[in-house]
Amino acid sequence: MAYRTVLLATAFTLIFPLWAGAADVDYARDVRPILQKHCVRCHGEKKQEGGLRLDVRRRALAGGDTGPAVVAGKGGELLARVGSDDEKKVMPPAGPLADAEIATLRAWVEQGAKWPDELAGKEPSEEHWAFKPIKRPDVPKVSREPKASVHPIDAFIRAKLKDGNLAPLADKRTLIRRLHLDLIGLPPTSAEVDTFLKDNAPNAYEKLVDRLLASPHFGERWGRHWLDLARFAESDGYENDNLRPNAWRFRDWVVNAINDDMPFDLFTVAQLAGDLLPNATDEQKTAAGFHRNTLWNSAASGDKEEFRTYAIKDRTDTTGLVWMALTVGCAQCHTHKYDPVSHREYYQLYAFFNRSENAEARLAGAKEFIPTLKDVTRETRIHTRGNFLAPGAVVKPGVPGFLPPLKARGATADRLDLAKWLVDPTHPLTARVAVNNVWQHLFGYGLVPTPENFGLNGTRPKHPELLDWLATEYVRLKWSRKALIRTIVMSTTYRQSSVLPANTTDPNNELLARQNRFRVEAEIARDLSLATSGLLVPKLGGPSIVPPFPDGLLDQKFGAESLKMPAGDRHRRGIYIHVQRTLPHPTLAVFDATDGNVSCPKRDRSITPLQALTLLNDSVFVECAHALGEVVRKSGDTDGARLRGAFELCVSRPPSERELAALTKLVQRQRELGAKDEAVWFGVARTLLNLEEFTTRE
Repeated sequence: MAYRTVLLATAFTLIFPLWAGAADVDYARDVRPILQKHCVRCHGEKKQEGGLRLDVRRRALAGGDTGPAVVAGKGGELLARVGSDDEKKVMPPAGPLADAEIATLRAWVEQGAKWPDELAGKEPSEEHWAFKPIKRPDVPKVSREPKASVHPIDAFIRAKLKDGNLAPLADKRTLIRRLHLDLIGLPPTSAEVDTFLKDNAPNAYEKLVDRLLASPHFGERWGRHWLDLARFAESDGYENDNLRPNAWRFRDWVVNAINDDMPFDLFTVAQLAGDLLPNATDEQKTAAGFHRNTLWNSAASGDKEEFRTYAIKDRTDTTGLVWMALTVGCAQCHTHKYDPVSHREYYQLYAFFNRSENAEARLAGAKEFIPTLKDVTRETRIHTRGNFLAPGAVVKPGVPGFLPPLKARGATADRLDLAKWLVDPTHPLTARVAVNNVWQHLFGYGLVPTPENFGLNGTRPKHPELLDWLATEYVRLKWSRKALIRTIVMSTTYRQSSVLPANTTDPNNELLARQNRFRVEAEIARDLSLATSGLLVPKLGGPSIVPPFPDGLLDQKFGAESLKMPAGDRHRRGIYIHVQRTLPHPTLAVFDATDGNVSCPKRDRSITPLQALTLLNDSVFVECAHALGEVVRKSGDTDGARLRGAFELCVSRPPSERELAALTKLVQRQRELGAKDEAVWFGVARTLLNLEEFTTRE
């Protein structure tokens, strides 16, 4: 091998001047044939050994697991490997390149590694719909109606329907209940239903929408959605699972920011880099607590550096998931198998967060502290095969090359640069992902049914033009969440009936020719019972509560004084229930609530016998049934009047004759068995609160 090195040096001395003195090395004529002959078999479209691909310019420049393959004017892994005298490192494995071929490659790199655009090549994944720039599509023309009378959303939906027709509008009772559940997560009162029914003004529905958007409970409802994405919890996780006594401040920041309609771009910047903003306020530092929602192992036996790297990877993965719906975490150990994110690019993203450490900031004028971050100087290296004990090449903060370039404010990009890059209107993913998440909570399913994955393994949207129109509309509305929601709920598409037609050819409602019907989330099921029974404490914000647990279920987990709330506070909304990672509250867990261990873009909706048993026997639902029973017992002059009023209070509509007859029979049967009056109406209330319709959003 030593002889070969001398020979190579001699050959290069003889050959290189020929290149230097003549025309530049031509990629198509001189370089590409060498790569195709010797390299792309293992580093091409079908196979990328070591995460390296040499038939696509972007990937060649980015390199593989060990570093950049080509560094213009300097070298890179390509030259290092083909010219190596180490038998374990030299490439290609089948045998060394000819000296003239190596000299050609070296001359090409020295001359700037010119690679013409027309031969740059692209990975098939880069042609994926979600990675293309967002262009505002024209609103389809709808026949038979004046264009001005058709809502843009309806026009896009109708354009995909064979007959162009949407389902009939839902009745006013259904609409007011749907809006209440979707926008504030609380049921309408009987008085609110009556007022809406009597309001025959053309803008009655619009006024209802605006009233609910202005409600302080809007922030609680939509804040809970965001907390799922932010993997919010109030304990460390792992074995010790220590409490985080001030974590609730991040939750309250989210609720307040959403109530204030903070534009989504500012909402993003505050959470990803609020601590880096000039003269950062307490609120901005609190917002950066988004990153403090990672798990932390405080056990004495835990390797601090190991779990620090786990936390940084979680921040990297969560940022990629929440704002881009990319499974970037798949590139921790190797280049992504499906999406165009290399192993090296993963650690370039990781580098943004690797410069941060957990910190506490004192609240202005108070003794209390808020969890936040501080930036430090720290070198980032690739973790070979994902192992932090096997450091590879040094990398600097950067973004995947298939996305728009990032503009750094200084010599090295930081989290603030990353945040601004994400909300730049030219970014193809952020606005699409954001509007899809909003749509999901208003229809039960997103336009992209896989909100956790916009990559190649995700599901393509049935209405891609509508998705792009909404994405551009969000930016046009200056990232106003309330304005976007208002736009969607004012459409006929949103206001459709959810009744399944007998002759449907679209049972899964992929084309949205009707609304969807689905069970409400865990916290809302509890909130509905509390509100309907009159027990709900509507107080906003402040430390969390711990409702009663089943007897003996690890009571010591909640021994902290900060969680010993006054008895009445246990009836606050579900968003304020303390989230202990290793012990989710069973009332919520049975209805698929998140545990805060990982980001959750979409909750499960299971149907199990345990849910029915919980609604019947859990202490909070029993309390609600007792309270509602007393309200019903003291209302009305006759059993019929009481039953009608109770039924309407629970499901916002009067009972049918058949339903009323069944309830009347229930009352009579209990009296025949000798039940006292309080027990009779408790039984009625318990029955109504356990109707499937009660916990279903129509």
